[in-house]
Amino acid sequence: MRDRECRFPTCHRPAHYSDLDHVVPYQRGGETSTANLIGLCRRHHRTKHTPGWHFHLTDTGSRHITTPTGHTYRSPQPPP
Repeated sequence: MRDRECRFPTCHRPAHYSDLDHVVPYQRGGETSTANLIGLCRRHHRTKHTPGWHFHLTDTGSRHITTPTGHTYRSPQPPP
């Protein structure tokens, strides 16, 4: 419900086309909770798992994405 569209920068694909993905992988102790899940379209879900990409959600739901080139994109949690 929080992520009405893909949370990747500049992507506006609707949430019903998105995957819920663990920001901290489940295998590394990441919880299955709103504090650790992000909605990403399939293309950007796959991008997240390629080397050099780093995703982080803050306690307030803000999203921080760092690209392989070192650019960081930040966005606040979407409004309810």
